[in-house]
Amino acid sequence: MRPSQCIPAVRSYWIFTLAVLFMASSAPAYAQRTVVQESGGGRKLELHYNAADQVTQIRTIGADGQLLQKQDLEYPAGAYVPQTTSTSYWPNGKVHKITRDTYDNNANFTGEFIQVFDEAGKQISGHQLVHDPQTNFYHCADWNVSAQKYQTIDCPAGEESSGPPESVKKFTQEEVTEQLAKARQAAQQPPRTAPPASSSQPGAGTNVKEVGLILPARVRPGDCVSGGVVDDPGNYEGIPGIVVNRVTLPFAHSGPASTLAGWMVEISGEPPQPANGPIALTIPPGQLELAVLFRQTDNAGSPVSKAISVPRAPSAKAKTPTSYLAPALCLKAAPCVIHGPFSGDSTKTFAAFEQRPARIVAETSDTAYLAIPDRTEAGPRPLVIAEGSKAVAFPLVVAEFSISPDRRNLSKGQTLLIYPIIDGPQELPDPLWLPGNYPASNLEEARKLIPAFQAPHASHPAHEAEEKREAKGKQAGGTGDRDEDQGGEILLVVKNLSPDQVSLHESKNGTFVFHLKAASFKMGEFKYKIVAEAIKSGNFAVQGYVIPFLAPVMGQEFTVTSNSSAN
Repeated sequence: MRPSQCIPAVRSYWIFTLAVLFMASSAPAYAQRTVVQESGGGRKLELHYNAADQVTQIRTIGADGQLLQKQDLEYPAGAYVPQTTSTSYWPNGKVHKITRDTYDNNANFTGEFIQVFDEAGKQISGHQLVHDPQTNFYHCADWNVSAQKYQTIDCPAGEESSGPPESVKKFTQEEVTEQLAKARQAAQQPPRTAPPASSSQPGAGTNVKEVGLILPARVRPGDCVSGGVVDDPGNYEGIPGIVVNRVTLPFAHSGPASTLAGWMVEISGEPPQPANGPIALTIPPGQLELAVLFRQTDNAGSPVSKAISVPRAPSAKAKTPTSYLAPALCLKAAPCVIHGPFSGDSTKTFAAFEQRPARIVAETSDTAYLAIPDRTEAGPRPLVIAEGSKAVAFPLVVAEFSISPDRRNLSKGQTLLIYPIIDGPQELPDPLWLPGNYPASNLEEARKLIPAFQAPHASHPAHEAEEKREAKGKQAGGTGDRDEDQGGEILLVVKNLSPDQVSLHESKNGTFVFHLKAASFKMGEFKYKIVAEAIKSGNFAVQGYVIPFLAPVMGQEFTVTSNSSAN
């Protein structure tokens, strides 16, 4: 069942009621044809069709010829589904119940309006639901019998958001130690090795494939930094803070050299390092390029060399951070950016979401880029980072974005409903919905999509956001009202990358922009329907971008023993 919903303006309701009653009492629209079907028990169904052969009315007639129920279907121009009005009747012929469901042109639910009458024709109950599908906000009202009008009520929450909003988790030494121990144990398990990819440029006895050497995007001479090699470089390109250098390697069809585990990376001035692990190096002064050599561990075959440019950073060195900050919400399939006093050598850093070890994609002296483990589901996923004798814990929530279904092929004139979905933010505690721009690159990324975009007012510095959270936590015992706008938002942009191939109904220049607040997730995940219509036959592409504008969370620091902190 859909949650009850309403509009707050009583006057709007009466205008709508008159329209519904007029529709319910008016004669059926002129039908082009009528089909009568037996419904059992002496009942009959009358189906009335318009000139477009669409059903416009369904009437249920009793054995005595009395109208028991009817359903009117309206087809507004451009609508994907009809608006429906259902009316049932008392035995005396008076209206018993009227229900009207409405949808926008992309088939998103926009409202449900119900009126219930007694046999004398007096309204005895009812409710109104008004839904804004672009924000996912709901407004609700119920019929007040004594006042004889609709009155605004609180909308019920969805199953995922029922109960009082959670306060921000506080960690204990025991929890952090246990999480690290279990994650380290999991890290000792042999990795699942994927079968080698099929050859894109076949050679004799080889499987030629592109990999990516990831390094921090901004480094200075003398800096100790870390990166790594990935076999899916396309998933990391365009991410702020890191650069991807593509390298073509002749993998063997079988044996150790068929995966990155059978290769070494050599950088001048550094010892050889396994290609499937962290790559640490010190940026040499005065060099604009680095010479990189990929060699099979057994020295079979020819090595592959690559010259890569040394990324530049501002000459002024940034102030060394004294505390650790993390996003309140990390998006799965994108690096989670952690700021803090790191060594830059990721071989000395260990990270885990819950009990799953997390790969450190890149690291500098003040930032670590973490890959969220593949099997991590959306929701609260505590992060612990250990380096030396220090462990830092964060109460993170992981979000997952998808566009469903996966189908991306249409014939000319065909339509397909696609669903952008964001799962996870419904479990973000209310105090973490404060506004912010973290990491700082978020605003720049948003303006690439929407040049005039203005971020919600950010709290600076980070400790101000923390103080506000604590104040909100003390007020009302650590809970709050999710309908209250805390100021933070999640920007969702959906773009049509194939405008010559398909059109997206109701989009502006092929783009949808959503500004999602805490209340957008009151009923659970955010889901929006979009009608894609093929201009010509073939494949099409639609891309979604999710950018949170939330204040960062400050990590809780603990001291751990050398045994529990060692990599």
